[in-house]
Amino acid sequence: MKTLFLADQFADAPRTAGDPYPGGAELTDKVAIAACPWPIETAKIEGFDPSLLREFELVVVGNAARASEPLLAALVAHGRHVLFEHDLRICLYNGNFPSARDPVHRSAQRCWCPHGPWQRVYDTALGVVYLTELQRRHYEANPYFRTPRSAVLGCSLFSKELFERHRLLRSKERRGTCVMFSRNAIKGYREAVAHCRRLGITPIEIRDRTPEQVLDLFEFSERFVYLPIGLEPAGRMPVEARLLGCEVIVNDNVGVAGEPWWSSGDRAGIGWLEDAPARFWREVEAFARSGPQHSARGSSPPRLVTAIATTLRRSFIPPRLWSLPTPQVRRRRTSLQRVEGWESRSSNAQV
Repeated sequence: MKTLFLADQFADAPRTAGDPYPGGAELTDKVAIAACPWPIETAKIEGFDPSLLREFELVVVGNAARASEPLLAALVAHGRHVLFEHDLRICLYNGNFPSARDPVHRSAQRCWCPHGPWQRVYDTALGVVYLTELQRRHYEANPYFRTPRSAVLGCSLFSKELFERHRLLRSKERRGTCVMFSRNAIKGYREAVAHCRRLGITPIEIRDRTPEQVLDLFEFSERFVYLPIGLEPAGRMPVEARLLGCEVIVNDNVGVAGEPWWSSGDRAGIGWLEDAPARFWREVEAFARSGPQHSARGSSPPRLVTAIATTLRRSFIPPRLWSLPTPQVRRRRTSLQRVEGWESRSSNAQV
């Protein structure tokens, strides 16, 4: 199948102007593209000519916040696309509930966004690939979302070089506890630092490092603490840290921490991770062979749900609330989980 991979940007671009290195979605896409078993081309969303879609038998759509309505309409007409979900693309806030200004997103940590032109893109898709079951559940909790044919990978995608690093690990003295610095509250930087301080630890902040430098740090660190305050659809860095021998402390906002392989033995877990790029394309190929999901077309959300949501939006949430400063988000009660690095035997414990 001649395939096109469409996305806002790829791993050769910085995440944002203030973050000079690619994000997890771009790194996952890079691995997926390299693993494709048939001819594949890539194109950035911005400036892409929708008429070019007809040249491809299959289109994989990664992050596409910059997609225009003409491009979305062209995808619907083409009808041979698979959606690869990295965050929560149907959400106005992309799943970043702590930054939301409306009380349902912020307090309930739940999305209730109508998603306009995107719904037809989902209805006509060959299928949808989610990273984790936690991510899929957040999509399906949206009252407007019509569940398409889907598959769950169970993790992000990681390069062969990372697994080679893991195989070359040797026992060594490890020092220090790492936390990821982020200006975005959802990533839980403050919570991770506070947890370290309760343990009497002064953590090492991961900031302004290339992806390779982050891996170097994990290889010599004792521990990685990652405690997001909202949805983390997968969680790339906890997996990298664990593969490179770090003890990892996470909470249940981290998608991979709820997947069966996370608490399995190291052989089973590592095998599952290594197979993920090939598994992605097996799922995509299965969607392509099954053809369009006709049953999804023309369906609609329950009328009662739509009516209630519309009434709430128009009547009970005054427009002035949308321009108020964002109040403190209500922290969802979470439990902590500690797992050993895969330099040694895996184990689970509450911490």
